[in-house]
Amino acid sequence: MADKKNKGLTAKERQHFREVILKKREETMEQLDEKRQAFMDNSPTGGSAQIDSNYAYHMADVGTDAQEREKAFMHYTREFKYLNYLNEALNRVDNDPEYGFCVECGSRIPNERLEEVPHTRHCVNCKSKIK
Repeated sequence: MADKKNKGLTAKERQHFREVILKKREETMEQLDEKRQAFMDNSPTGGSAQIDSNYAYHMADVGTDAQEREKAFMHYTREFKYLNYLNEALNRVDNDPEYGFCVECGSRIPNERLEEVPHTRHCVNCKSKIK
């Protein structure tokens, strides 16, 4: 365990990371909306894929449409999961005095890492040990 004496981010640091999280959250919500639209466009009940599928009845074309729908759904699900991580991080940055510290070793997570991955709970060393 390292750095237990001066635990906790300053109010200014918390505000900064709160803004980082809110910005990433907004970007993610926009991407979710775009992916949802792509998914809906590729759904069997509408969109251009339906038109293409009706036009081309070859099994390979239908398989490609199904694969594209699965891919769009997978991307949407992944972004939604990321949004949940950001929501949790937003809650932690406001309420958890341990935000910004590794849950494994207790060391301060570098600001550069928190800028890129504001929802992280691990420093790079501990995260690389997790499989």
